[in-house]
Amino acid sequence: MWDKLDLEIPFDSLHVNNTSQGGGNVNILEYDFAIYQEGKIVDGVQVYDSPSAKKWETVASSISHLAVGFYPSGNGFNHWPHVRIKASPNKIIQGHNVFGTEDIKQGALQMLTQLRMAFPKIFRHLDIKAAQIRYLDATYSALVESAFQRRTIFKVFANLADSRTSVNDKHEDYLQLGGAANGKEASKFKRQKIYYKFQEVMHDLRQAKRVNDKTRVDILSDQRLLDFANSRMRFEGTIGFQELKRVGIPTSLNEFMKFQDWYLETHGVTLCEYVWRLCFDKLFSQIEGHTMKNVDDEHIKLRIDAKYIRIKDCGKLCKRKADAVFKTYKAIKYEGYSELSKANSSTFFRNVKLLENAGISKAFLKSLDPMKPQLNVVPIVQLIKIDFSNQRPAWYEEPKASYSQQHHLKLVG
Repeated sequence: MWDKLDLEIPFDSLHVNNTSQGGGNVNILEYDFAIYQEGKIVDGVQVYDSPSAKKWETVASSISHLAVGFYPSGNGFNHWPHVRIKASPNKIIQGHNVFGTEDIKQGALQMLTQLRMAFPKIFRHLDIKAAQIRYLDATYSALVESAFQRRTIFKVFANLADSRTSVNDKHEDYLQLGGAANGKEASKFKRQKIYYKFQEVMHDLRQAKRVNDKTRVDILSDQRLLDFANSRMRFEGTIGFQELKRVGIPTSLNEFMKFQDWYLETHGVTLCEYVWRLCFDKLFSQIEGHTMKNVDDEHIKLRIDAKYIRIKDCGKLCKRKADAVFKTYKAIKYEGYSELSKANSSTFFRNVKLLENAGISKAFLKSLDPMKPQLNVVPIVQLIKIDFSNQRPAWYEEPKASYSQQHHLKLVG
């Protein structure tokens, strides 16, 4: 799905004062955007510098937000006055981005609608048909249920980065390659993020509850949504305007929307999937041959301890039950489930039940074959199964923008 869209929209030349350097400017006092002025005392008199536009404003809606940047004299990348808008096309039309559409049109139009409603004076002077894509995110997910396996995947991908690539892995269950970190600028071509989606959804839900945003709470607390997000690792590829140009994809939003329709009709694959592959195929080819143990004793012990260690009335920890259950697990690992079950020991079967109650399935225990230790090692690529045809639940419906007065926002002729 398309997960973030960063658009740059120039002012129409009719409303721009040209400068000798080939750029231009607009009078910020004419527009409905926050400004600030820095002041200083000169000869006992308060003197203010020329007013400047506040770089970014956040436009809130009932279900999501739009970031708006106003550059009345342009900036270091583009000296022509323009506006930048950023949002998740899916969040802005359905209130979440756990899953969503691979057609960017509805989300893009909703973004433009919110810009028009929040800043009508600015909007009237923009050349909407000249809107350009600066950055775009394509995101797909894989089910990886084990926390141990997720940690291993993070480590493997972090180790693939070369010395020229910035790595951001400061947060648990999150990794970014090629973004701004360690004094390095974000890539204008492409970058990758890998993260655990469920914890992000729960964070958004807590935030919505904190500010008493009932609409978002209703959306994010949907148990079907939470069930779908659980155990999902997200692989998010960001492609910049330079890379889009390099591979021949239009950066004009108007042309991009036509191109995405043509691409699907011609190739039978969405443009979103193609863009994602541009970001990730090279990385995935590098992990061919990487393997990992399918079991981590430390992780298993932590789960058992968390379930069965208790505190006595005197304040001391009682580990006897937890130790006995872990001992049974170790015995299964080194002697085999079928062999131990032959003794028909009530203690064995009781501890197996306790292992199941701690979230360690009987099927997993039976898979621990001491005679075939190689079966306990799996290729990393087998753990990351990204099914492009199964990225949304059966009850999903393609969302539609809630914009009004469509004739004001028509882009494609």
